Amino acid sequence: MPSTQQQGATKAPALGQETSAAVLEPLKTLETLGAGRLPSALIDEMTALRERARQRLAHSHDHVVVAVAGGTGSGKSSLVNALVGQTLSAAGVRRPTTERAQAVPIGDATGAEPLLDWLQVEERHPLPAEGMLAPLRGAVLLDLPDVDSTVREHAQVAERLIERCDLLLWVMDPLKYAQALTHERYFARLAHHAGVLLVVLNHIDRLDEADRETDLAHLRALLAEQDLAAAQLLPTAATTGEGIAELRQRISAVVRERRAPRERIRADVADLMERSAAQLPPPETLVLDTDALASHQREAVNEAALLASADSAYRRAAGQATGSPLRGLLGRAVARRFGRPTEEPRQGQEPPRPSVAEPRVRQGLLEAVSVAADQLPEPAAGRVRQQAASAAAALTEDLRQRLAELPLEPSPRRWWSGVRRLRLAAEMVAAFGFVWLAGRGLPEWLGLPPVPTPALLGEITWPFALLAGGVLASVALAGAARPLISVGARRHVHALRQAVRQDAAATDVAPLAELRQALADCRQLSEHAHQGAAAGDPPE
Repeated sequence: MPSTQQQGATKAPALGQETSAAVLEPLKTLETLGAGRLPSALIDEMTALRERARQRLAHSHDHVVVAVAGGTGSGKSSLVNALVGQTLSAAGVRRPTTERAQAVPIGDATGAEPLLDWLQVEERHPLPAEGMLAPLRGAVLLDLPDVDSTVREHAQVAERLIERCDLLLWVMDPLKYAQALTHERYFARLAHHAGVLLVVLNHIDRLDEADRETDLAHLRALLAEQDLAAAQLLPTAATTGEGIAELRQRISAVVRERRAPRERIRADVADLMERSAAQLPPPETLVLDTDALASHQREAVNEAALLASADSAYRRAAGQATGSPLRGLLGRAVARRFGRPTEEPRQGQEPPRPSVAEPRVRQGLLEAVSVAADQLPEPAAGRVRQQAASAAAALTEDLRQRLAELPLEPSPRRWWSGVRRLRLAAEMVAAFGFVWLAGRGLPEWLGLPPVPTPALLGEITWPFALLAGGVLASVALAGAARPLISVGARRHVHALRQAVRQDAAATDVAPLAELRQALADCRQLSEHAHQGAAAGDPPE
C-alpha cells in the first residue's frame, strides 16, 4: 500500500492545457506585437519557447525533470548516486567528466519514456519509488555532461538539457564556485529562474567550519549580484552524506507540487519579456514630434508668394470697387468700341496654385520620428522611418489642397460700396455742372438767348462750382480710400498668414494615420514588454 507521501504525489494537480495557455499568453501577445519590429533572433526565441513549452507539456504532466549540472570535478555523478542511494554513474579517476547525459526516472518509468525520448537521453536507469525514494515519485534526474567540458559536443548536450529541464540543480565545488563561466554564461541568464534553481556547494566536508561559512556567504553574495538571491543554496558532501537528506527533501517538495514545469516556462517567458523591454524605449517617448513637423511644413510652403498674391488681390479688388464709376463706365465703353480688354475680368482670375516643397516635408517627417526611431531596435526603426518617408507625397498634396482652399481673394467689404456710391454721387454732380457749362455755349451758337448762370460766390458760378466740387470730392474720396485699402490689405494678409500657418502646422491629418498607427503599435509593444518586466512575472 502506498505511503501518505506517495498518495500525495499521485494526487498532485497536474499542469493542464488551460493553465499552460495562460502562462504562454503574454509571450504570444509579445510575439504578435513584436513581429516585424523586434529583432528576428528574439522573435525566433519566442517561437521556439512556445513550441518547446507545448512539446514539454504534451509529453508528460506527471513528471518533473531535474537536471543536475555543474563543472568538471563538482561531483554531479556522486551527488546523484547519493540522492538515489546506489551507484548508477561511475565517478572514477579515469573519467572525471560525464560523457553523456544519464537519466534516472523514479517511479513510472514507462510513462517517462516519451519525455526522455523528447529530451534525447538514451542512457536510462529507472528506479522504483520505494523507501527513501518514495517522495521522489515522478522525478526524472538527469546527470548532465560538464558545462565546462573541453569536448564541444558535451557542453552542447548540457546546454540543451538545461534549457529543457523543469528544475535545475547546479552543483559547485568550493575551489571553483566563483568561476566566471558559471556566473557570466549561465547564472546571468537565470535572473527569473530563482524559483526553479537549487544551488549546491558540494564537497563541503573538505572545508573547516570557518571556511565553510565564508564560502557560503560569498556564494550567496555572488548569486545576489545575478538577481538570484531567492535561489535555494545548500551545502552537501556526497561522500559523507551531509546535506543529502535535506536536498532530497527539497527536491521532493518541488516534485510533489508538480508546478516546476509551469514555473520554468513562466521564468523563460519573463526572461524574454525583460530582454525585449531592454531593447525598447519607454512607451511615452514613441510619439510624433509635431513641433518639428509643423516647423518644416511652414518652411515648405511658399508663404511669401501666397501673402504677396493676397495683398495684390485685396488692393486690386478694393481699387476696382472704390474706383471712379464714370471712369470705369467710359473705360468699358472704349473697350467695347475698340475691342480692348477691360480690367474687370482680372478680378475673377484663378489665384496662383500654392506650392509645397515635398523634400522639406519629407525631411520634417523624418525628423518628427527621429526621437522614436533612434531608440527603437531594428527592424522597427527602419519601418517607422520608411513609413515617414512614404507619407511625404500624400502629406504634401494634402497640405497643397488645404492651402488652395484658403481665401486669397477677399470678400467684398461694405465700405467699398459706400465709397463707390459717394464717388458716383460726386461725379454725377460734376457731370451735371459740366453739362450746365456746356449748355451755355449752345444757345449763343444757335443765336438763342443765353442760359442764365446764377453766381455762387463772386465770379464763381453754380455750374463751375458743381463741376469743380464734384471732381474734387471724387478725388478726395479716392485719396481717403487709399490708406483704408492699405489697412484692409494688411488685415487680409495677416488673417491669411494665420490660416496658412494653421494649415501648415496641422499634423492630425489623414496622410499621417498609418504613421501614427505604426508608432501606436510600437507603444503598445513597449508597454506590454515593460509591464511584464516590471512585474518580474509576466502578466496573465
